Amino acid sequence: MRWARIGMQAPSLVILMLVLAFPLVYSLLLSFQSYSPVDPAADGRWIGLDNYARMFTDTQFGQAILVTLGYVVLAVALETLLGLVLGIWLSRLVRTRRLMTSLLLLPMIATPLVVGLMFSFGLNPQFGYMTSALQSLGLIGEAGVLDSPVGAFAALVVMDVWEWTPFIALMVLAGLSAAPEAQIQAAQLDGCSTFQIYWHVMLPMIRPVIGVAILFRATEAIRMFDQVYILTGGGPGSATTVNDIFQYRVSFTAFDMSYGATLGIATFAVVVTLTWVLFRYLNRRGAA
Repeated sequence: MRWARIGMQAPSLVILMLVLAFPLVYSLLLSFQSYSPVDPAADGRWIGLDNYARMFTDTQFGQAILVTLGYVVLAVALETLLGLVLGIWLSRLVRTRRLMTSLLLLPMIATPLVVGLMFSFGLNPQFGYMTSALQSLGLIGEAGVLDSPVGAFAALVVMDVWEWTPFIALMVLAGLSAAPEAQIQAAQLDGCSTFQIYWHVMLPMIRPVIGVAILFRATEAIRMFDQVYILTGGGPGSATTVNDIFQYRVSFTAFDMSYGATLGIATFAVVVTLTWVLFRYLNRRGAA
């Protein structure tokens, strides 16, 4: 039976090795070389840690990291706050909860490409309905939202919040639905208000759920590419050049494959480290 189980799992393990392990190992080896398909001098020779040293002195990469951090912190913070409010609101519904939950799933169902195209059309300076609405409210002038650095960055954040706030809300709803009723009833008998029950009783119980939701969103936001590429392309200037857009330009515009692999390995290491630290924190809080 043991060998039968191994044999049945072998095809999927081989596919995982080909899809995940091989590109990772190849990228790691490439990061220690100098290779470019358009530069004869970069013929794949071994250069050690030169690419990593270049990464720490690259001002454009530093700018991309700052844009990415600002984008992740702002978007995930807004999604968490709005998702918490939506999740609590959904938990208080009785008859229409299933309908509201189904409607909240719609932004998550759409692919990132479709979401990017929706906002790109909506914010078009000539015929975009979002642009017309903002102009009628006097929030913007004749220039489009995407023409200014602040407007383009804000559009990315709003797009991400619109798409992924329902995910946080559903996670909060699941946590609240699984909360033990005994503690809630005890708080009600003690005369606690609804706000006090949610703040002092319910939220501490679902903190691990919120932490996992934030972890998922943060790791996904760090690797944002599709929507940014469709909506702004990293512009205007470098206002929305997030890490993945910068890596794309290095690897497939400048064709500096070795340096692009180095940036990818660094991003992978950051995501793994962030995941490990947050899970350690959640485990300690759970044990406490």
